[in-house]
Amino acid sequence: MDAIDLALLARLAKDGRASLTDLAREVGLSRPSVAERLRKLESTGVITGYAARIDPTRLGLPLRAHVRLRPHQPNARAHGLREKLLALGHVLSCVHVTGDDCYVIEVAARSPSHLEEMIDSLTGIGRTTTLLVLSDVVSLSDVDIKALLRAPDPESDLLLQPESVPSSHTSPLLPGEQ
Repeated sequence: MDAIDLALLARLAKDGRASLTDLAREVGLSRPSVAERLRKLESTGVITGYAARIDPTRLGLPLRAHVRLRPHQPNARAHGLREKLLALGHVLSCVHVTGDDCYVIEVAARSPSHLEEMIDSLTGIGRTTTLLVLSDVVSLSDVDIKALLRAPDPESDLLLQPESVPSSHTSPLLPGEQ
């Protein structure tokens, strides 16, 4: 994967409907060259598909929540969790996670009472904790694709490096320091 592939991925993450002509112009290649690169990115599984991003609010589902689920049964996947969630409806996604809660389920609801009905259905599967979504802060289309592939920069950790402390900062000397 080179800089051109990354540029194509970044553009498609922002606009999956970008034309081959526009993509070719942006990266300075011919349409057939861009088409071949996209085919390779698809065949290697880097690009897994193209989809419309749908706003649940516009579909009459203004309330979103993340429901953390700790199943009663130790192997919920083997006991049909996926099928139960799909049958429940209004489930936008479900991920298996580490920690006390095994799953985080994103749901969309018409109203607080509709959300309550969904949560009640899930309590038959396990213990739940619900977090209401107030707003979206970052989505995949906002992410710098190139930054995803960069190795962490040891200079950019959250701790202040000695050379980054302002000269006006004074600190007490430790024993043995001059």
